[in-house]
Amino acid sequence: MMKAAVVQGAFQFAIEERPIPEPQSGEVLVRIMAVGICGSDIHGMTEDGGVRRRPGLIMGHEAAGVIERLGEGVEGWRPGDRVALDPQWSCGQCEPCRHGWLNLCENGFIFGSSKLKFTHGAMCEYLAVPQKQLNLLPDQVTFAEGASLDYVGNAMHAVNESQSRFGDTFVVIGTGAIGLVAIQIARLRGAGKIIAVGTSPHKLAMAKKFGADRVIHSREENALEVIMEETDGKGAEVVIEAVGVSDTYALAVQAAKRRGKVMALGFASNEITIPVQPLLFREVSLIGITGYVFEAAPVLKMIANGKIDVKSITTELPLEEVQKAFEMIVGKKNEVIKVALIP
Repeated sequence: MMKAAVVQGAFQFAIEERPIPEPQSGEVLVRIMAVGICGSDIHGMTEDGGVRRRPGLIMGHEAAGVIERLGEGVEGWRPGDRVALDPQWSCGQCEPCRHGWLNLCENGFIFGSSKLKFTHGAMCEYLAVPQKQLNLLPDQVTFAEGASLDYVGNAMHAVNESQSRFGDTFVVIGTGAIGLVAIQIARLRGAGKIIAVGTSPHKLAMAKKFGADRVIHSREENALEVIMEETDGKGAEVVIEAVGVSDTYALAVQAAKRRGKVMALGFASNEITIPVQPLLFREVSLIGITGYVFEAAPVLKMIANGKIDVKSITTELPLEEVQKAFEMIVGKKNEVIKVALIP
């Protein structure tokens, strides 16, 4: 038997004993060593009627661990291998998959979610996953750092899809974990100026540490006015929206320069409103971003060589303190940015 954190209701959990899953053909059994709490885990309990994180679910899709046992037919892996998990299941057969867009699979789902398919996740001691979901964890990368693969991959995918050029100005709206990582990647990408917008002084200080040239506390300053001052009235080539509500999406569209790009990462509300006039008359591109495709290997390599810092924004707690972890995040206690649970 294994221990698992099981959803009882919105931000309510019980630690239960569950059978250890058996790896099926093509699967491996992974001993989970760290599992992150994602923003989608927070919003998934309250938005859309809570259908993304229903009671009875073992959630958690940001995970790393050690291979415990191999299922039949598994090749290229062995017990003891340290791995980071890709939570995006894809069929490999549909049209998007045939194009290599595995993150857009028509039959895809994320483990630890109950929206598309009720599939238990990694807030437990063991998880059986298909071998194609495995990424070898470099020796220099801790399990808590390895568990960041999914959200760092999302941030890198957003910057890659922006097709930014050396010297471009970036505006990053939202200074949670994914926004802070996006700032680091934008700097590595050769951004000429990075402007960060947020509401937490602690997180804005982290944004400054990670490379933001100008930080804006949006409750104390008019963010759009400051952005325009910082860009000589033109706006930014790339705006990364990492919050997910109407006000921040409206700011993102207004902050983009003519023919600028808004990378839509934030998803806190199922529906948003945006100002049409700047979208149309500046020919701003609004580009949806979900997951990642080929970014896993470079993400882990860049964490290993110290170019991307996730350790500074991560708090580690035992799995048994999952209730406390969510209360710290939702209540914004102790300026917690990211929590990795350790089973």
